Amino acid sequence: MKILITGLPLFSKALAESLKDVYSDHSFIFYDTYNSNFEQLKYAGALPFADLVLSMNGVSDPSGSLDLAVKLRKKLWMQWQGTDVLLATMRAGDQKINRKYIDYAVHFTDAPWLATELNSIGIYPEILHFKWLHCENTSGPFSSLAAYTYMSQGKEPFYGWNELKSLAENHPDVVFTIAGSDGAGLKKLPNTRFLGWISNEKMREIRESTPVFIRFTLHDGYSYSVLEALSAGNEVLWSMPHPNCHLITANNINGIFSSVVEKLETGGLQRNTENRLFIQQNFSKEDILGRFVNRIKQEIG
Repeated sequence: MKILITGLPLFSKALAESLKDVYSDHSFIFYDTYNSNFEQLKYAGALPFADLVLSMNGVSDPSGSLDLAVKLRKKLWMQWQGTDVLLATMRAGDQKINRKYIDYAVHFTDAPWLATELNSIGIYPEILHFKWLHCENTSGPFSSLAAYTYMSQGKEPFYGWNELKSLAENHPDVVFTIAGSDGAGLKKLPNTRFLGWISNEKMREIRESTPVFIRFTLHDGYSYSVLEALSAGNEVLWSMPHPNCHLITANNINGIFSSVVEKLETGGLQRNTENRLFIQQNFSKEDILGRFVNRIKQEIG
């Protein structure tokens, strides 16, 4: 079978490479139709021979690439992410949503809360994971009590800066490390450390040495950074509901954090082995990609 993959490169390219690695007898090709006219031409040339177009984001506005897929009556798969859902619900609320591809495609997402949001605007996706990872090989307790998070530069309030600042003020003995942002324009506290952009290797080192990961976003998909934190045995505080995470809101974040700190101190800063086991049992490369490809085969018929 021949599958054309479109969408933002962050997940699309990685998924295509993973699928090609495991299922080399099939064709999985990513085309960066969002950013390259040449890629658009290559996609158009390959489309007549494709069995399915896999859009790694839900599309609720006009798209030339999907127009062509619909015109050629190609099967269309939409894998909805966090931002796609937010845009679709906003457009539906403003009565500006384009349902041409939505009504034609089959729909999937990997987060139950995103499915609920989509249901509210008449889109009914199937829950299907596509993100996989190897569990960290670290062992033994953490060396010190500390916390870390990620915030995109210039978008710190969306990523929970106000809540994190409150935590830092109330827990002056805990160091809070912020990756992604250099803290420009923000009031830095003595126990906050802004790293700006860092490499994946540096981020891995932080996960392995820091026991608490905080992700307080106003809206989110099934965050890969959360999965990585769980795989390292971190205690994870997240603004989205997850059985292996501590659910936080603006009202309870200080209380939840305090209870997590107490748990870690009482337990000798041990890693959360249940979190690591959850990743090992549910997010292996073979299982995730196996289910994904089997579902594609069912769709193609």
